Amino acid sequence: MGPRKITVKELKTDLRRAAFEAGVTVEGQEQLFEALVHQVLDHYLILEYGSQQGIKVTDDELETAFREIKRDYSDQEFHETLLQGDTDISQWKIALREQLLIRKIALKVSEKAEPVSFQEMSKYYESHKEEFRHPAMVRFRQIVTKTKAEAEDMLKGVSKGEQMEHLTEKQAPPGVAGREGVWIAKGDLDESMEKALFSLPVGKISAVVETPYGFHILQVLERKTEGITGLPEAMKEIEGKLFYEKESLFHAQWLKELRESTPFTINHEILKSMESGK
Repeated sequence: MGPRKITVKELKTDLRRAAFEAGVTVEGQEQLFEALVHQVLDHYLILEYGSQQGIKVTDDELETAFREIKRDYSDQEFHETLLQGDTDISQWKIALREQLLIRKIALKVSEKAEPVSFQEMSKYYESHKEEFRHPAMVRFRQIVTKTKAEAEDMLKGVSKGEQMEHLTEKQAPPGVAGREGVWIAKGDLDESMEKALFSLPVGKISAVVETPYGFHILQVLERKTEGITGLPEAMKEIEGKLFYEKESLFHAQWLKELRESTPFTINHEILKSMESGK
């Protein structure tokens, strides 16, 4: 493969896109010109690395990602977004493919990052215990209806031996919704609902509780007293946090080495004329 040349036209397009994606104004582009140029250069260095490693984004992967993004917009909204980014659909898809490819390359590179050890998680936990302090909590299931009559009918079914979980799983009649297994901290609920939940013994079914959101039938499944989450329960959260930090440092070092090992030249005169708007 021969050397990749980035034309002035391409660079201008890439700079506009980078600024748009970062939410940088026209005035901000002038102040951040050099940083944006280096961001674009890193973009091409990573793509070149992916090409050398044979990492690709298939047409199916591209179309799947496109459909997932597109379904959040109406046709008009999507068209307006393209106009804001000063691009058309074909250019946008090229940019999307590159974004997907860079994400895939980053994931591949991150496989080489060191995993988080138990000792690291334990050390973090011991020095950050207050991060894991929690208020009193309950895990509960509920049925919510729009009217008191509906709630009372549901409660009659429970009193006749119908299991609460079966009621929440059933196809609810119009205006009725079920909610299962949600952990809630004290202080996060409407006062009337909180009073009922935190005074309800585990397993017992409540009477109908009225709140601004409707009429509730509640059942507490588990309860946690106020305290500090233990290391076994906190490990997943700690591992995620520490691995993200390791991954970020590893990726930054990898990118630094990539810049140093990949030969490239910059025409500073052209960049200077672009920066000054000539």
